[in-house]
Amino acid sequence: MVQGIRRFLILLLLLSAGLAQAQSVFLFSLDGFGHQFFTKSPASAPLKTLKRLAARGAIADGIQPAFPSTTSNSHCALWTGVYGDVSHITANNLPSLPRAEHSFLDRSSGYRADQLAAEPLWVTAARQGVKTVAYQTPQSIPFLPINTHPLALTVNGYQTKRIAPHLVLHRKDLRFDSANEFHFQHGPVVLKGVLTRQGVQIEGVAVPMAPVESDLPTDRPLARHFSEGLYLDDPVPAVIYFRLFEFSRDDLLLYVSPIQELAFSHGDPRDLLHSAGGFIANSYDGPLLTTAQSLETMELQARQSYQQITWLYRHEAPRLFMAYVTTSDELGHRYLGLYDQGDSNAKTAMEWGYTILERWSREIMKLVTPRDHVIITADHGMAPVNRLVNVNEILRRAGLGNVAVHVYNSVLLNTTDWKDGTVKDREAVRAQVQAALAAVPAFVGFYTPEHDGAQYGIGGPAGSDLYFDLAPGYFVKDEEGEIFPKLDRPTGQHGFRPDREDMIATLFVNGPTIKPGTRWPRMKSIAVAPLAARLLGIQPPKDAVR
Repeated sequence: MVQGIRRFLILLLLLSAGLAQAQSVFLFSLDGFGHQFFTKSPASAPLKTLKRLAARGAIADGIQPAFPSTTSNSHCALWTGVYGDVSHITANNLPSLPRAEHSFLDRSSGYRADQLAAEPLWVTAARQGVKTVAYQTPQSIPFLPINTHPLALTVNGYQTKRIAPHLVLHRKDLRFDSANEFHFQHGPVVLKGVLTRQGVQIEGVAVPMAPVESDLPTDRPLARHFSEGLYLDDPVPAVIYFRLFEFSRDDLLLYVSPIQELAFSHGDPRDLLHSAGGFIANSYDGPLLTTAQSLETMELQARQSYQQITWLYRHEAPRLFMAYVTTSDELGHRYLGLYDQGDSNAKTAMEWGYTILERWSREIMKLVTPRDHVIITADHGMAPVNRLVNVNEILRRAGLGNVAVHVYNSVLLNTTDWKDGTVKDREAVRAQVQAALAAVPAFVGFYTPEHDGAQYGIGGPAGSDLYFDLAPGYFVKDEEGEIFPKLDRPTGQHGFRPDREDMIATLFVNGPTIKPGTRWPRMKSIAVAPLAARLLGIQPPKDAVR
């Protein structure tokens, strides 16, 4: 209670009281956008729009995400004002509830709202008469009483049905019906095409060949060599795109974007799809395209994101617009490890990718007027990783494999409150687990809900029994039978102790009640929802820590 009152008083001091209410509040979460990266890394140099926005408003010394510092639970903290001990969203892949009906090995998706136990901000605002749009926010699907309201339109394409994944085709993958006519399968959909002098035509959509881009997308149109969208009404309304990277008499290289269901909490997605085009969840990340070709698919993903956001804002005219964007997280996972080692190709990829995010930011800011507030935040930071450790193998070799299991930088015990649970002496078994892990040099800290719950929001019915942090450079991988599995190449990861500098997320705010050049102290991510509510002139989420 004391901490809650102190946090509320800090917010009152940070915001100027008595000023005119803003017209709209935009709340954007940039997945994986760390404070350390934004303020110190040379790789953030392309982000001129965001840097100007931060300089002309208020920037916090970062915000502390959830523990583990993973996407779903850290976003839930942003939306609800509480951590997983209250919201029951504790990790990307979390223990299923209720405990008495599930084994300690059963898992549910933390991106979904099936066991969400705290009210999200879009419902809070709508409940108080504020029209709201929440675009691609975690915990917005399935549509349940806790996460829906008639005044809140939620749009989700990440946790819906993926009808067909990214597709990359060569000539040998096509089925020719004549010398020039062909067809191919894209998930359950059969698409027909014909070879032309310039490239191909698929279902009437022209797809001319163009070489891969060689210049940064600083000012040119994003994804300019992709085809016009092809609208599909079956098996779900969707729009897909084609890109012909290579074309000769002997071969071709054709990319086809995924078919992904787009769900609306109310209304119909068809108007959006016809007007703004299709939704692309993530860019392509696989071996069949080069890095440069894959980055073009990231351009497509960003373009479709801001086109859909723009249409939704202008069509719905909400006072609160919330959106989730994946670009920074994708770049960090793919290239940060190599970038940290000085790899020149990774440096080019990071520059390209953050130029894409800069273009996205420019387009988004066209929606903002001087009367509006903009909150830019994130779920977590990102750290370079070049080594792996296998937690479950350590537990197995210690004779604990049947009573303890790794759950993303934590260990869950098979206590008797779980269905068929066997562990009666929780303290004794937890001590054995900690001793087994502490004997391996990769582990540098251990934390429990009883001792560290107030600091990190750990525990609760979906929480684990023991949390840990790893030495810099380490990450957990449990699929192999070695304690130190081989890592194919350095990468970027998160999930570590949330107050590590590389896990601290970004927060800055711009708008009519914010004095330019303001510096705020470090906060917790659970302060963001109350902050947005204060800017809207409404009460915070009913479960938020006060």
